Amino acid sequence: FAHVIFLRIIISPYPIPTMSRRTADDDNSSTMSGSGLPLLVVDANADGNDDENISRPARKIRTSFLQMSALFAINHGCTVSCLGLANARLGSIGVWQSGTLYASYTAAALFGASYFVKKFGSRNGLALGMGMSAAYVTSFFLASMVVEMNEEMVWLQDVVAIAGAVVGGVGSSILWVSQGTYFSCASELFASKVEEEGEMVLLGDVTSRFGGNFAFVFLLSEVILRLLSTFLIETAGLSWKIIFGLYSLLSILPVFFMMGVMDVEEYQQHQYNNLLQTEEDDGSDNEDRLEDENETSTSHKATAAIDLLRKDPKAKYLSPISILFGLSTAFSASVLNGEVIQQVLSDPNSTYVGLYTAITSMVAAVASLLFGRLQSSHGSRLHCGKELVLTIGALSYFVIALRFIAFPNGSDWNRLTLIYIYTLLGVGRATYEGTLRAIFADFFPNEKEGAFANIILFSGSASTLGYILSVTRALQCEEVSKYCMEYSDGSIHNVLVMELVIIATAIVAIPSFWRAVWMFRKEQNIQNDSV
Repeated sequence: FAHVIFLRIIISPYPIPTMSRRTADDDNSSTMSGSGLPLLVVDANADGNDDENISRPARKIRTSFLQMSALFAINHGCTVSCLGLANARLGSIGVWQSGTLYASYTAAALFGASYFVKKFGSRNGLALGMGMSAAYVTSFFLASMVVEMNEEMVWLQDVVAIAGAVVGGVGSSILWVSQGTYFSCASELFASKVEEEGEMVLLGDVTSRFGGNFAFVFLLSEVILRLLSTFLIETAGLSWKIIFGLYSLLSILPVFFMMGVMDVEEYQQHQYNNLLQTEEDDGSDNEDRLEDENETSTSHKATAAIDLLRKDPKAKYLSPISILFGLSTAFSASVLNGEVIQQVLSDPNSTYVGLYTAITSMVAAVASLLFGRLQSSHGSRLHCGKELVLTIGALSYFVIALRFIAFPNGSDWNRLTLIYIYTLLGVGRATYEGTLRAIFADFFPNEKEGAFANIILFSGSASTLGYILSVTRALQCEEVSKYCMEYSDGSIHNVLVMELVIIATAIVAIPSFWRAVWMFRKEQNIQNDSV
């Protein structure tokens, strides 16, 4: 509750810039949904003090979005905290568990996650996904109990860990698709409510701010929850079983409170029905149109990600960015968190893994809030387009891979080097959690479930591949060398291949992303000319 109160005090007053209708009509960027902005612009007339212009219904929508963000953050923060500890605490089975998590995460996005969201709504999908994600967190607690009760029952620990990963992966897929849909609907509703009061706000500005606010709340919670393990071990001397039990409790509680959050799709449908009743037409055309929409949505509920990929080339060109994030996540979790940090700090008990991964979350939280404000076209002196911000994030992962090639085994690393690497990871993470999702909301406003399922599909597939390469014999070496690192379990793995794959993906992802941006701008220009 203290966390939610903090959000209302700190985040809720954060203004969304508005303009008069006259100003908006004169602004050529108003038809670009905020994504046609110049890369970097300084506005001397911006003051950012437009929050008093926001109507009460609009404030209610924003408050509901922040409530969703807070509950999501607590639940999923526990998930990512345990994920960061999986390799360090469970050893080789932890890597298998993480790989299984991402495999089920990706499979659900491909076959079914969008179905649940379309059928039951994003708010209910969030509650369902949270409950299933809590099962993954609880598997760590149960696995710890099994080993403590009988050290010979390692097989049961493995079964519990893998089963939790399967359920948690499916739940995380539903959770993220639901979050993206809720995010898009809330942004559209907020913009429409502001317009009803005689003001004009660019949808791209709303998605930028909402995306930045969500990422800040999500990543701030992640910082706190990641630091929790280090704090409790160092100050209270608690066991890992108790720590995982606390994570389990914290992941379960938000599930119940989520059902009290506004159902934005139901609210949006109610507004739409009222609009239809006020139209001067006889209603027959509207009825036929609604029937066609329902038939279309039903026919591809389960495969929305693939359908979007086939019919809209922008989705294809955006996929390498998601792949880059997925590969980098797997590499940092299996190599950096699982092996390098323990060697550099001589920390076999994984005491400081939570501390250093919290650096990533802390940097990402601050950067996401900053990026969200800079991406708005009004209300800030300095404007930085989403395109440039996402490019910076991709370059961060590129630089990390280059650093590992230059110093592959961590023997020349120290604490400052680790801070530098985890800071770069934070910059990349901020652009993925905030900017990329805002771009998908702008590019695919009529196919929300399929759009966000595409992010999961490609990032999850890449992460799964990365974990498989980490645990199988595909990249094992016979002896230790410059690019063959000895893991804590005694196996020797080639880390050069993953580093080169990340670099190649970054080289492809950046121009591919800009190709998608060009296609979106061309579509917007065609629409503007027709109007």
